[in-house]
Amino acid sequence: MTYPLGVGVYCGMRQITLRIGGMSCDHCLRAVRDALATVPGVEIDTVTIGSATLRLDPAKATVDRLVAAIDDLGYEVQEPVPW
Repeated sequence: MTYPLGVGVYCGMRQITLRIGGMSCDHCLRAVRDALATVPGVEIDTVTIGSATLRLDPAKATVDRLVAAIDDLGYEVQEPVPW
């Protein structure tokens, strides 16, 4: 599945918010934050229960790669939210 990028641009980076289902506690927050941090070209702004807002360098990272990192944890990205 291909997800569109949000439209926010910050110093060549694109800002995007992902809605994430299945998160319910601090462990979930840490797991999602740690998984997103492993994706090259990503700078994390905030991770809350149910969402993650970050900046990505489109030359290094794709939304599909972010979704895969979250899916591997057993959470579900419902859809990116345009910024």
